[in-house]
Amino acid sequence: MIPVLLAVLLVTSDALAHRGSATYLVVEPTEDGANVTADVEIVDAAMELGMGEDADQDAVLRETDRIRAWLSAGVWMEGQGGPCDATLGEITRATSEDAPRLEIPIVYRCPSPRGDLVLHDDTIFAGDAQHETFVRERFGTGSETRVLRVGRQSAPLGQPASMGALLGQFVWEGVRHLLTGYDHLLFLLSLLLTTGELAAKSGRRAALRDIGFVVTAFTLGHSVTLIIAAMGVLVLPARFVESVIAGSIVVVAIMNIVRPESRKQMPWLALGFGLIHGFGFSSVLADLGLPSRARVLSLLAFNVGIELAQIGCVLIAIGPLEWMARQKGYRNWVVRGGSACIALLAGFWMIERALGLG
Repeated sequence: MIPVLLAVLLVTSDALAHRGSATYLVVEPTEDGANVTADVEIVDAAMELGMGEDADQDAVLRETDRIRAWLSAGVWMEGQGGPCDATLGEITRATSEDAPRLEIPIVYRCPSPRGDLVLHDDTIFAGDAQHETFVRERFGTGSETRVLRVGRQSAPLGQPASMGALLGQFVWEGVRHLLTGYDHLLFLLSLLLTTGELAAKSGRRAALRDIGFVVTAFTLGHSVTLIIAAMGVLVLPARFVESVIAGSIVVVAIMNIVRPESRKQMPWLALGFGLIHGFGFSSVLADLGLPSRARVLSLLAFNVGIELAQIGCVLIAIGPLEWMARQKGYRNWVVRGGSACIALLAGFWMIERALGLG
């Protein structure tokens, strides 16, 4: 069992250590096309230009002609009359908490500007399957964001999405963020490991009731801070939040090792650490932006997506955990051994994030 857990954790560790980068394309419609501001990580530009990820930032920014050629070929717009002409402006360095970035304005003039326009992004995705491009189109005083990922690298422009489509997008982003947020999943797994013994001893219904209290406490915690952060009331530094999230996994894993038979404190731990995880969830909303016409509904839809994914994970895991708990050595090999692996991995993440190495 331990080799399997280690393999899973190593895979998720590698995936987390290589989380995809992000490009931001802000679109302002014009009478003859659109003005787009492209915001790209400098390391992405360096990699695409063949300069390597350790290339000097100033050296990359000096490659203005090559950067323009790369972006004009990879980020393009078309209308009913065909591709639009692009004029790229001056490249500048952008400030960002996460990574050094560059900005470049692009003016598109289209042969049929009044028809439907489509913005395409063919950059970076070939070398980074987890890369995301956030296309934020402004409509009057509001804006909406579409996310481009591998295999879906085009965004139709010109019309706001229907309310159903908009809310569906936020539900899906909530589901996706939980399922690809390996630290959130690992925290949930830490809370679940000892539930297997309860299911084997008292039945699955009792175990689901127990984990239901824990998950509800976690939900209450992260919902509060998700709303606070999304509304801009309080935003904590990303490095601090991510470090504490990793630390929360370590704490629960160690408790599984030391006192696996005690679950009375789990709801309180879930509530407390849920408050920190909520700030982590809010990072996705910071990229997506809450549309002005449905701020509250979009926020609720995102939270619903998180809960659907969370409930699904619990329902999928409870059966196998109950079966394993009926086997000899479950507490030592799975609960304690698995928690030790989880604590080591999360401890590595915590140090890496605290030092700004991840």
